[in-house]
Amino acid sequence: MEIIEDFYKDISFLKAGQYRMKVILDINDKIKTPKDISKSAEIPMRETSRALSELKKRDFVIVLDESAKKGRLYKLTNKGKEAFKIIKENF
Repeated sequence: MEIIEDFYKDISFLKAGQYRMKVILDINDKIKTPKDISKSAEIPMRETSRALSELKKRDFVIVLDESAKKGRLYKLTNKGKEAFKIIKENF
């Protein structure tokens, strides 16, 4: 029960930030750079970077090439994929 409650708190966290929602929806099942996300989701680069950082801290996304300084590749974690499904079905 607590796991489900925690997950819905995470969904609320996503919902509370319009850019976080846009980033999750934009990445979907793809692997993308922040620049790709910024362009396709029409979000300022600064906000894209902030949203990705917040999503990474909450385990919604992972960085595939942590050592890269520019052009890092991001994808959704299993938690991020589940959140994506819930968001698409309900919001």
